[in-house]
Amino acid sequence: MSTLKRGFTLIELLVVIAIIAILAAILFPVFAQAKEAAKKTACLSNNKQTGISLAMYSGDQNDCLPHVNQGGIGIPGWGFGHPDMIWCELIAPYVKNWQIYRCPTDPQATDTGLSRDPYGVPCSPTDPNLYYYWSERSDQGLNYTFLSPWIYRFTSDYYIGSEPINQGRIQQPAATIMAADSIWDRSPSGQPLGAGNWVIEPPCVYDSNGVLLVPTSSPNEWYYYGGWQPGVTSSWLEFGGVWFRHANQANVSFMDSHSHSQSLGSLTRGCDVQANFGGAAYDGDKYLWDLR
Repeated sequence: MSTLKRGFTLIELLVVIAIIAILAAILFPVFAQAKEAAKKTACLSNNKQTGISLAMYSGDQNDCLPHVNQGGIGIPGWGFGHPDMIWCELIAPYVKNWQIYRCPTDPQATDTGLSRDPYGVPCSPTDPNLYYYWSERSDQGLNYTFLSPWIYRFTSDYYIGSEPINQGRIQQPAATIMAADSIWDRSPSGQPLGAGNWVIEPPCVYDSNGVLLVPTSSPNEWYYYGGWQPGVTSSWLEFGGVWFRHANQANVSFMDSHSHSQSLGSLTRGCDVQANFGGAAYDGDKYLWDLR
């Protein structure tokens, strides 16, 4: 007696396909979130390694932090190449891995994407400024205003550089920002361009009495960009160069070498944020950028 083999009906096949499609729709976003979470964790690890390397460098330099820009006499400005050197280059012997300065979430943080001069012109692997260019497009921007302020001396030597502080001046290392996820530039539509930036700016530089919170000994030599530009989505300075590339959060490293993610609200605590540094850091205990 023969037994007929029964196949799937069209309805049954459609039901199975529908179930698979529903499962895929549910699981694919979960996989994407898990992948992004892994990249975020890797980025945090990079930030921590940078913090440790900077601490090691400082320990060998009598507790002085690295120059955000070592500078030079007669050079056109910050970010144009040697003889100037950027802080990422200065601590590179302690880092020993240029990938540390790159966030896995940043699609532009590749050898090709970073091998460009300040104007975006590609450079060759043999260019003497190659690592300088990689450094200035680091995804970790240093809090240069308070840790290594730029100086611009209008004297006969026409010196452009920076003046790093001694770590002993930082009263609360665990509550003082060292560096954060950064952005190089933005398109008119607000999209990020050109990977990261070696510097970021604080949202406030004055206290509630209108006094500059400048750590340099000669405030009139201190120079900075235009400050935060809240709401100007085409400007890299909308958030002082900080870029919230991790689900509306930025990975931030602190002066005690710990790192964690921060929201915009966390980064502006204790500060009345206004354009062009118009606000004031009214609460020194909450404000995370200065040396208090």
